[in-house]
Amino acid sequence: MVRHIFLSPHLDDAIFSCGGLIAHQAGLGVGVTVMTLCAGDPQPGQLSPFAEGLHARWGNSVSPVAARRAEDRMACGRLGASVVHLGLPDAVYRRDAQGLPLYPDEESIFGNLKPADDLALQTAMDLIRPFIRNEERLYCPLGVGGHVDHWLTRRAAEGLGAPLWYYMDMPYAGRGGGLPVGLESPTGRRLTQPLAEEEIEAWANAAFEYASQRSTFWSDFEVLFQELRDYHDSNQGIPLIAPPQSVLLAEP
Repeated sequence: MVRHIFLSPHLDDAIFSCGGLIAHQAGLGVGVTVMTLCAGDPQPGQLSPFAEGLHARWGNSVSPVAARRAEDRMACGRLGASVVHLGLPDAVYRRDAQGLPLYPDEESIFGNLKPADDLALQTAMDLIRPFIRNEERLYCPLGVGGHVDHWLTRRAAEGLGAPLWYYMDMPYAGRGGGLPVGLESPTGRRLTQPLAEEEIEAWANAAFEYASQRSTFWSDFEVLFQELRDYHDSNQGIPLIAPPQSVLLAEP
C-alpha cells in the first residue's frame, strides 16, 4: 500500500489540521507517518526573550521541545500514525550570523522567511529527502496564516519535486486566515474527505494531547472539539488540493 506522509512544520500542526483524515486512513489499514520538520532543540543558553516567554506559556518544562515531542508521540499514537522528528529548530530559536534572533517577536514569525534564514530551506530539503520514495504520498501545509515555518515546510516540499497534496493549516484556516502575499494557491484537484463521527472525536482527542499548546488556541476540550467539528461540517469534510487525476485513498 502507498504510505501517507504528512509534513508538519511544528509538533502539532499535522494533527490540528488533518487528525481526522489520519484517523480515517489508519482505520483503513493505510500506513501513515507524521514527519515534523521543526522538532530540533534550541542551542543551550541562547533563548530570546520571546522564546523564553513561549516556554513560560508552555509550562516551563526542563526541556520544552522534548516535552512537545512526547506530546506528539502520544497524539499520533492515538490515531495509529508513526512519527519522525527532524532536527531543524523552530523559527523562534534560529539566529543570524551575528547571533541575533531572526524572529524576535510574535509579529516577525508571520510572513516570508528572512533572507538570513535561507540556509534553513536547504537544510529542510536535506532532512526530508531521505524519507521520500516514489510509492509514498506526501502532504504539506498550504501556508494559511503565513507562519514562517509553514511557509518553509511548503517551500521545502515543493523543492523536492514530488507530487504534493496540500492541506489547510488549522486553526488558521477555520478562523478566516488566508495565504500571505507571495504564497499562491497551487493548481490541482480539490478533494474533500468526509469523516465519520468517531473520526472527528479521535481527531479532537489527539489534538487535546498537546497540553503545552492548548492554552494558545482553545480554553477547553469542548471548545476545541466544536471548532474542529464546525470546520469539518462547513467544508463537508477535510479539504485538500491534490495532483491532477488523484483519488483520495491509496490503491494497492
